[in-house]
Amino acid sequence: MAAILDAMAPYVTKLIADMATEEVAILLGVSGEIEKLKDNMETINCFLADAERRRITEQIVQRWVRKLKDAMYDATDILDLCQLQADKHKESKCGSMEEKASGCLQPLLFCLRNPLFAHKIGSRIKELNQRLEGIYKEADKYKFNISIGSNPEPRRLTAAELSIYKTSSHFDESSIVGEQIERDTKELVQVLTRDDKNHDIKVVSIIGMGGMGKTTLAQKIFNEATIQVHFKTKIWLNINKQFHEAELLRTAIQHAGGNHGGQQDKRTLTDTLINTLSNKGRFLMVMDDVWSQRAWNDVLSVAVRIASKKQPGSQILVTTRFVHLPQQMRAAALHQHRVRPLGNDDAWSLLKKQLQPDQVDGIDQLKTIGMEILENCEGLPLAIKVIGGLLSTRYPSEHEWKSVLNKPAWSLTGLPPELDNRLYLSYEDLSPQIKQCFLYCSLFPKGKEIIGDVVTRMWISEGFIQPLDGSSIISHEYGFEEMATEYYQELIKRNLIEPSEEYSLTGYKCTMHDVVRTFAEYMAREESLVVVGREHAATGIGGGGGGGVHVRRLSIEQTVSVLDWGILQRRESLRTLIINFRVNFHLPGDSLSSFSSLRVLYIRSADFDTLVPSLSMLKHLRYLHLWGTDISRLPDDIHKMKFLLYISLGNCEKLFYLPGSIIKLVHLRSLDISGSNVSAVPKGFSELTNLRSVYGFPVHVDMDASNSWCSLQELELLSQLRDLTLYGLEKVQDSRMAEKAMISSKRHLGYVELNYSASGHTIGTGSGEAEQQQQQSVTEEVLEKLCPPTCLETLVVQGGYIGRQLPDWMCAPASAEFKSIRYLKLENLPCCTQLADGLCCLPSLELLDITDAPAINRIGPQFQASSSVAARGSDASTSPPFPKLRQVYLDGLREWEEPRQQQEACSERRELYLYELSNLTHVENFPSVVKLDVFDCPELKRISGLAMFQKIRF
Repeated sequence: MAAILDAMAPYVTKLIADMATEEVAILLGVSGEIEKLKDNMETINCFLADAERRRITEQIVQRWVRKLKDAMYDATDILDLCQLQADKHKESKCGSMEEKASGCLQPLLFCLRNPLFAHKIGSRIKELNQRLEGIYKEADKYKFNISIGSNPEPRRLTAAELSIYKTSSHFDESSIVGEQIERDTKELVQVLTRDDKNHDIKVVSIIGMGGMGKTTLAQKIFNEATIQVHFKTKIWLNINKQFHEAELLRTAIQHAGGNHGGQQDKRTLTDTLINTLSNKGRFLMVMDDVWSQRAWNDVLSVAVRIASKKQPGSQILVTTRFVHLPQQMRAAALHQHRVRPLGNDDAWSLLKKQLQPDQVDGIDQLKTIGMEILENCEGLPLAIKVIGGLLSTRYPSEHEWKSVLNKPAWSLTGLPPELDNRLYLSYEDLSPQIKQCFLYCSLFPKGKEIIGDVVTRMWISEGFIQPLDGSSIISHEYGFEEMATEYYQELIKRNLIEPSEEYSLTGYKCTMHDVVRTFAEYMAREESLVVVGREHAATGIGGGGGGGVHVRRLSIEQTVSVLDWGILQRRESLRTLIINFRVNFHLPGDSLSSFSSLRVLYIRSADFDTLVPSLSMLKHLRYLHLWGTDISRLPDDIHKMKFLLYISLGNCEKLFYLPGSIIKLVHLRSLDISGSNVSAVPKGFSELTNLRSVYGFPVHVDMDASNSWCSLQELELLSQLRDLTLYGLEKVQDSRMAEKAMISSKRHLGYVELNYSASGHTIGTGSGEAEQQQQQSVTEEVLEKLCPPTCLETLVVQGGYIGRQLPDWMCAPASAEFKSIRYLKLENLPCCTQLADGLCCLPSLELLDITDAPAINRIGPQFQASSSVAARGSDASTSPPFPKLRQVYLDGLREWEEPRQQQEACSERRELYLYELSNLTHVENFPSVVKLDVFDCPELKRISGLAMFQKIRF
């Protein structure tokens, strides 16, 4: 909790200093009070590092920190109100021309135009100052050490040095070391696939303490080629400590390839699971991190036992911390495997895997100190990874590593026995801002992925991301999202969060290890509350359970009953509210008005429409996320929500229009209406010049200048865009309209998604051949004019592009200018017959995904490292094709016959995914491919020439 104070104090102090003009002090009648406030904040800030340590063991210090925290939150609310009053004054016609022209007067000076407000805010500042003075006097008796935290900063890696870090799969690369795990995997695979005349279900258990590597071993087994062949159906279940029975059954059905239809009834879901498992062939079910036998005995056992009679040889694999739990699951056949700590050599290998690539050279000279550090990790893989992540941020020298070895946090006392001192060591090493960002991640419980774009915007909205100069986010034009992304990547690098396996390249979605989450929840326990599973809403949220009366962040996941909104309204001090379950919003008087301090509102797949009229009461709100709700409108007075930075209305299918006043949200940085039914956005959209992300922009083609809707041309003025997705491009019949959007001029644009609707064209619907060709030509011309800037990192073309060929800017030599593209996805290209040769000239391309392109019958020699094609690119002699390619997905290329690579110049190890390739007969000569995943390729007869091949799945 002290982390937020440490992070906020300089920011608040700077704002107070900005306001400390003599005129303001005199007119408010608080002369000297603002300077006192500034001095108090600067003095208290010196104590925070020591307070952060001592609050772990001293309850009295914990209470002092809580008082200071409450005062700081009140200070930020006051500053917001001053800013709102300032904005009102700016908008008022009564303001003098001099004031309007200067634009330099501070918010408090503006608010003096309203004497009543000035008196009220002045009184609040006085009261706040008195509270801080009392807190300061009270701190004197705790004898805080002001020198702690003032030691010279360690030699951390620079931003340039950190930029070479690549997010890697937490399973395939960063956790697997040594021969022991290979032997354990081989042994357990043999147990699971052994023919057994006993038709009773077998439970194989992996037992070990938290962080020992149980899940890693289970994942390796789950992905083994023998397992892939032996079991037709494979189900992975993460078992929450407090799980929701119906949700667990629905997840099992979904992972088994069935359809649960959103059912809630346990008996109906059990029957569905029986039918699904009984008809899908022999199955393997993994139950990861089981805390009690209830998940098996009360929920899954009936369905699994019945289905296993029809599919003999089906197995259950369980990971658990509790040695007696497998016997309590009442299974007929048992096999227990205890995970052992890593030996010294394996521990050293795992530690080195956490370092940056350029840190590993010569690292063995630090092995003596490294082994001393590893002794404190006791062979636990998680502890080694976390400490290795910490070391990866340091310059690799004897001095820096010794400073880590000698940290007092290794022997910290006072933590509950289930928590790990090594996690505190890593936590203590974080900056105050990143500490708070890390603790915030604990609001996403087990089974919920942490989405990078979502959580970083929440951090910004909560005020955790601040410029070094202390200026306000509202007045700052650049850098916040980039800074938040750096924090997110640092948490990944430190192994405090880990990329989901399918996002191993991008890190777009992450998970948090249960041991790490438990630690984060403990550290944030006074401020954050997560309600999951069987914990009753009235107990957990109403105040009778965990969380004090001043809980600031509340996350509600699966609960037993539908939550009543009235219970939620008791939490008036909330700054973040996350709801991922049904809430009853239909009672008279239901309103958002009680959440006067809310900064983040995240509601997913719930009823919300009745609360829309009260939405504009949330004066402090920065982040509004109503994904998949029944919202049909935004309030017409949404412009009153002056601080709104992010609006996400994805998949809100009942939403058909946006209010015209949305164009007055001048601080708006992101708008997401993808998956909604909004067909046009209000005219004047180009006034939102702070927009950095627009998702689901609907193309409007009405050329009547008198209409009230925005055209593609208005995108020209949105020069700060980083992310852009366009919908309905099939409507554009004039390429000049696309050209006016000036997409290529947007020098910050990193992500572009171009969406077509298959129902929006007449190809194949009986139209004449000449008309079809004309339509295809127009489509090709439009895409040509939508050429993105060369700084682009991700390009997606999907939905039904009917062009016969891809644009010239995808062809060599023009494509070689796109030096930053890392991810390329082409989906649903019904008429395209050949891929552009320039794709092989993209120097940074890491992932290539081509899906549903049935007319492509050949990929051509350019994808075979042909020198004749490569020569067409710029400096082709020194730039081999696909130098960075790591993953290739080819799905639905039904006419394609020969993925043959005579010579491969790719310098990276590559994963190749081949799905639904009807005519594919052989795969040859891909020497860098280490993983081959094949599905529904009925004519495939031969696989050869895969020199580095390690894994195959059919």
